[in-house]
Amino acid sequence: MKIRHDDLMMINAYVDGELDAAAALSFERRMANDKALHSAHAKVLALQTALSTPLTHATVSDSLLLKIENATNLPTQIRPLRFDWRHMAASIVIAAMIGSGATYFAAQQLSQIDNFDSIVAGHERSLLAATAVDVASSDHHTVKPWFDQHLAVSPPVPELASQGYVLVGGRVDVVGGKPVPTLVYKLRQHLISVVAVPNAAKDKGPTEPNFATRDGFSVLTWRAGDFVYSAVSDLAKTDLVDFQSKWRTASGEEQ
Repeated sequence: MKIRHDDLMMINAYVDGELDAAAALSFERRMANDKALHSAHAKVLALQTALSTPLTHATVSDSLLLKIENATNLPTQIRPLRFDWRHMAASIVIAAMIGSGATYFAAQQLSQIDNFDSIVAGHERSLLAATAVDVASSDHHTVKPWFDQHLAVSPPVPELASQGYVLVGGRVDVVGGKPVPTLVYKLRQHLISVVAVPNAAKDKGPTEPNFATRDGFSVLTWRAGDFVYSAVSDLAKTDLVDFQSKWRTASGEEQ
């Protein structure tokens, strides 16, 4: 059975010890009842072990070098040759994962992951859940401290009810293998997820919003201060742009 992208990201965060105690316990309970998830976790641990275990080097003997030189008529500059088997071991482990649900995860370990899919997937998942938030409150004095307590990081939490956008609460999503804060607002019957990914770049000046669509959802992304924000919703672009503008103004961000 193929493992979903967001589950692979959660495995990565769990293995690296990046989940808080409550999230780790919840994930362990899921693994106990999900054979495919448990199997993928075991394969990730095998990959991690293979990449971290010191391996010996093979030395080519002088006699073999002489035979090669005589057979090819090419000088080998006789000396012990050493070959690092670490790359071979990693290749074997990754090859063993091909065809399994963890194949995509192995590729993630070797290349930069596009966070866009994770952000949209988090919003989609929240729409299918019994509740779209982990902490339900329209009061920023409740939501912001909750993030500080659970993630030790919190974005601005403006209240926009007077402008039509009601704060529903907040939740934790996993983006790039790390738990990140997500604010949830509501306009009529439409939910808006504002995912705040900590900005590690030195340049933290504000940027103009970038609009994109994925799976029928509108996504508006911009950078300001310590975060890169992505607002996701099934609203039309004009409504999402209006929300983003009001959110930035209420947050005290430069436009």
